[in-house]
This record gives sequence, C-alpha cells and structure tokens, in this order.
Amino acid sequence: MNTQALNAIKIPAAPLVAAVAQGARHSYWSMAAHWSSAAAVLLAAGSALGREWVEDSVIRAQLMTVHQQAGLFVLLALAWRLGVRFSKGLQDHAGPMHPLMRWMAHLAHLALYAQLLLLPLLGLAVCSASAMHVSFFGLFQLPSVIQDDPDLAATLADGHVWAAWVMLALVAAHLAAALWHHLIRRDNVLAAMLPWVQRRPPKAHAATDAGPEAGQRSLQGGD
Repeated sequence: MNTQALNAIKIPAAPLVAAVAQGARHSYWSMAAHWSSAAAVLLAAGSALGREWVEDSVIRAQLMTVHQQAGLFVLLALAWRLGVRFSKGLQDHAGPMHPLMRWMAHLAHLALYAQLLLLPLLGLAVCSASAMHVSFFGLFQLPSVIQDDPDLAATLADGHVWAAWVMLALVAAHLAAALWHHLIRRDNVLAAMLPWVQRRPPKAHAATDAGPEAGQRSLQGGD
C-alpha cells in the first residue's frame, strides 16, 4: 500500500486518556513508574532463568522468592502506571502521525498492559495450585486462590511460560518502536522518558507520515 492510499484511509483518532499538552518531558511520576516496572520485569525474568542454571536447592528456593516478589511488584507498578496515566494524563511527544500508526501504538500499549497483568496473575495461580505459599514482601502471606492440584499447576505453568514469551516479544517491539522514533523519525518520544537524552527541537513531519488528522494527540506520547 503506497503512502497516498494510506492517507486516503479514514481512521478515527485513537482514544484519549486524560491527554495533556506537550511539555519538555514526562512527569517524574510517569518515568519512575515506567522504569521501576521495567526493572521488576527484568528481575523476574533473570531470577526465573537463573533457576534453570542452578542445581542447589537452597539457591533455587531463594531465586523463586525473588521471582515471586518481582512479579508482585510488577502488579503494583502496573496499578501505579495506570493511576498516573489516568489521573495526570500523558504528554504527546510523537508529533504528527498518521491515525493508523497511532491506533497500532495504542493497541500495542494495551497488549503490553494486559501481559503485565496476566503474567503475574498466572504465576500466583501456579503457586496456589502447587501449594506454594507466597509472601507479600515479608509482611503477610497471600491467601491461596486455588486448591492444591498438580495437574492444573502443570497446565498453568505452561501458560505462564507462553505468556512470558509473549511478554518478551511485546517488550522487544516496544524497544524497537522507541528506537524507531529516536533514530528514524527523530522525535522526542524516547528523550521524554530518559532525562539524560537531549531533546530535539520540534519539526514538521511530512504529510505522508502525519496523515490528514496529524494535529490530534493520543496515547502514543510515551509510557
């Protein structure tokens, strides 16, 4: 499909969620929520992979505890991110873009948020079905939501692994999109989330990139 045909497609703008005017960068709340959840996902993945390389039962148990606590933090960070997004809004740093591209970005963010919710919940279900107790950061023990069922635990564990691969694919796509914005479009999407990256002066993107509704803002601005 050529650019003229793409611009001819009439696509409604992606839904707004408390969008706010463009500023220098995202708020510190947004940046903290974004990077803390990213760190928790990496910690959860690293501890899970580490268990595959270690045979010592004590170390494996410790890594499982780290994995569980990181997963719980992912849930808390997700609630934090959504709370910031809905209450404080999200600035648009992408500049003019075709509505189709904005919809794709919107759907990608929804898929990422869904996985950030699904993956830890599946992990908690696996623990419950395996009669494995999970502590809430050492404060109290979480109640079991599923009775001890080894067969169900195995099925849920398989789903947890597949969900982890989907999460990996979504994170890779998210990173690729950020680099595309920074290196190809040369806008301020990445700089708005990284305080040490210098912002570029705003520029007018080509009409073939922006489309007929370029002035409208949507969720693509960042987090």
